[in-house]
Amino acid sequence: MAGILYVVATPIGNLKDITLRAIEVLGEVDLVIAEDRQRALKLLSHLELRKAIVTINSYNEENKAKMIVRQLAQGRKAALITAAGTPCISDPGDRVVRASVEAGIEVQAVPGPSAALAALSISGLSPDRFLFYGFLPQKKGKKKKVLKDILSGPFPVVLFESPRRIGETLELVREEAPERKVVVYREITKVHEEVLRGPADEVAEEVSGGERRGEYTVIVDGKGRQAPS
Repeated sequence: MAGILYVVATPIGNLKDITLRAIEVLGEVDLVIAEDRQRALKLLSHLELRKAIVTINSYNEENKAKMIVRQLAQGRKAALITAAGTPCISDPGDRVVRASVEAGIEVQAVPGPSAALAALSISGLSPDRFLFYGFLPQKKGKKKKVLKDILSGPFPVVLFESPRRIGETLELVREEAPERKVVVYREITKVHEEVLRGPADEVAEEVSGGERRGEYTVIVDGKGRQAPS
């Protein structure tokens, strides 16, 4: 009998945010598939669990997926986690899921924390409809082109950004839509959580000064809603 692949959402900061079902599943699986071994060990240690860990990244996931599917086919149970939040959303894992589905392995979601949804829920930007883009291209020219396209729609846009590129990204948003409402979250749910709100022009100016650290989630408001037909 084939095993099961669980896609398990884990805390994005505060370890208390893990769900009871996630704890149960992590306790019963034979194998944990993780993006970051050290962060996986930290979580498992917090839960007082010891598990075999297989690490995956964008370079080795294709080959690792085949090995994982073989183990699942032999009846083992595995939990796929990311460094934080919900797997496969701007993170490795989708090839493992795809390979499992194609092999007829049962795949179950264990939902929970998501940086994008957490940020949207407190944005105040009417997030019932939104565009999730994730990480923008690294090259400035391509990034500028993508921003021009995705900011032309009527709904809020959710972006992920690194501390090294957050300043440049917000500067490009300011160039494209200086009056557009922007909400920037740094280290959401973590000890040093910070939220900045305001027009793109003001937020970009505030972020431009000083050294920046941590992980960023950015929401840029849409152009406006279409009137119902």
